[in-house]
Amino acid sequence: MAERYSDRPGIRRWQWMLILLGVVLLAAVAFWIVVFRINAFSLSVRLYGEETMELDYGESYCEPGAEVVLQGTLFWKNGITPKNARLEVTGSVREDTLGRYTLTYTGSCLGLQAQAERRVCIVDYQCPVIRLSEEVRNGKPGEITFTAVDNYDGDITHRVKRIESPGKILFSVVDSSGNPAYVEWEIKDYDPTPPEIYLEGGDRKVITVGSFYQEPGYYAYDDADGNLSEQVQIQGEVDWLVPGLYPVTYTVTDSHGNHATAVREVEVAAKPRPEIRWPREKTIYLTFDDGPGPSTRKLLDILDQYQVKATFFVIDTGYGSIMKEIVDRGHSIGIHTVSHDYQAIYASPEAYFADLLAMQQVIYDNTGVETTLLRFPGGSSNTISRTSCEGIMSILAEAVQNAGFQYFDWNVDSDDAGKARDAETVAKNVVEGIENSGTSIVLQHDIHSYSVDAVEQIIQWGQENGYVFRALTENSPGFHHEIQN
Repeated sequence: MAERYSDRPGIRRWQWMLILLGVVLLAAVAFWIVVFRINAFSLSVRLYGEETMELDYGESYCEPGAEVVLQGTLFWKNGITPKNARLEVTGSVREDTLGRYTLTYTGSCLGLQAQAERRVCIVDYQCPVIRLSEEVRNGKPGEITFTAVDNYDGDITHRVKRIESPGKILFSVVDSSGNPAYVEWEIKDYDPTPPEIYLEGGDRKVITVGSFYQEPGYYAYDDADGNLSEQVQIQGEVDWLVPGLYPVTYTVTDSHGNHATAVREVEVAAKPRPEIRWPREKTIYLTFDDGPGPSTRKLLDILDQYQVKATFFVIDTGYGSIMKEIVDRGHSIGIHTVSHDYQAIYASPEAYFADLLAMQQVIYDNTGVETTLLRFPGGSSNTISRTSCEGIMSILAEAVQNAGFQYFDWNVDSDDAGKARDAETVAKNVVEGIENSGTSIVLQHDIHSYSVDAVEQIIQWGQENGYVFRALTENSPGFHHEIQN
């Protein structure tokens, strides 16, 4: 049996070779299908440098170069540069001739082809040069000679235009690329022309009462002396607190005695005052000064409990979040002062308005409300301001209203900043002040806890006696006191 099996013919070497060759061919076909069929190829030409280049006339063109990029959908997604790729460049750049030139880059590989174009522009931005002969500087107008040379056009003296005017001659020329050149020759010691004053912002400016006037600026120029801005004299003052039209005059004189004058009219305009509407019902306006403070949130809760709205004339106490809470709970907020320092605030109208606008900004930053309601520290009838500035309250009472603000005094004083030191006394003072009055603005201070404790009793009395409570608006009556300073 062993001998019989050994006699059977086996697979010969050449047959193994055929099998191996078949396997290699199958693998090659599979690789070709994956790489060249499933992995679709695309060819592109990637330019080095910019696609559009601009060269000044006379500048040498240096070819940046390019490369052929082969990309596949499965392999070589980022692209490769085949070694057997061919790249041909057609077109040329004439560096000595202005124009627009196109270079075409053609790449080929694996039977694929791609193109890219680069545009090269030869341009001329250089202005021609006009040269006057030496005697021009010292000679007479009739003796002037000149030449004009351009880097591209060459001699263009024949294109020069000559324009004469009193005291000077202007030479001008334009080359074929549109580049201009100018040279002006001035006749010695001839200057009949006065300087000119240019007013920045125009010859009319409008500001609102209470807006500090700032000079917009000016510029004075003389054709012989040049810049004369520092020599300009200004006359006229603008009273930014009083509505009116104020002329500001600017004058300047050049070295030859020529004068120039310009006038700017500055209008200080008053904002329209709102219409005052007196409430028809018996009304109480609760107002609180000098806060916010530690007791303000308690006060807000009391007001919410009785659905009463009030007005808070605030200072910069550092309780910004409570300022926002005042507004969010539907109450009015107004300006009292930043520091409540009488000496500083009433030192001058400028000092008061600086404080007023600063506090308006503090309120806006914390609440988003640009309020125009205000209460003067001490009220408009205060006399302590005399020690700082005589007559300032008479000025401010008009000025703030012309600036668009509404100020509120009071006709009922709780005296919580005076002799009243407990809730019962505060409430008693307020009720007695309100009785038999159709409309009342009540002065209290929410920095005093005992005054806050009196509010509930005041509200209860008012509601029981047919009064309504409102927050102040720009249309509310101001109960202005008689000015004492």
